[in-house]
Amino acid sequence: MKQALKAGLTTIALAAGALLAGCASDGSSESASIVTNATPGSFHVGATMVAKVNLHPDTSRARLYSLNYQQPGLIPMCSEVVIKDIDDKEIEFTYYGQTYSYLWEKHTRKAGESLAENFNEFFGESCDKAAVSKLSAIDQEGIKSGIPKVGMSKQGILFAMGRPPIHANPNLDANTWMYWLNKFKRQAIEFNDKGIVTKVRL
Repeated sequence: MKQALKAGLTTIALAAGALLAGCASDGSSESASIVTNATPGSFHVGATMVAKVNLHPDTSRARLYSLNYQQPGLIPMCSEVVIKDIDDKEIEFTYYGQTYSYLWEKHTRKAGESLAENFNEFFGESCDKAAVSKLSAIDQEGIKSGIPKVGMSKQGILFAMGRPPIHANPNLDANTWMYWLNKFKRQAIEFNDKGIVTKVRL
């Protein structure tokens, strides 16, 4: 893959981190900051990065998508990965000897989120174990399994599932978050006004 593209994406990542840091006080919910605090300095080929949240890959095809499909596989929060290659629409990384492709799909592109911005929502230099330890027992159970449960908080859902796709969920203050299980099947997480899950529905 072209070195120029790799250098360009690294530059984009640095710019994205500055932009996101500047938006930390824009009135968005506190829970949203868990997965939008990018750490762009570590975004380069050969870097070891940490999953900030659970990831749900298609293990049979060794793929993840910027749309954050909730597939059966699980790369647990705080897992270490090593970036092997960066292209204009794809990032390759290894996890326990398996190479995965992280693909920038069209809905994320059309929503205006770059590959670097999206990747840095899910990976960084560290994970926030301290924040998880302060959450409820049901939150911690859901985070461990990677499965949403009634009674979880928005913070717990973000750690368990990652941020819902930006094109369908531009505002995390909303009381319904829409995830995709695959290209054809969606899953809605409904919250009450206190940010607690009241229903998980297809």
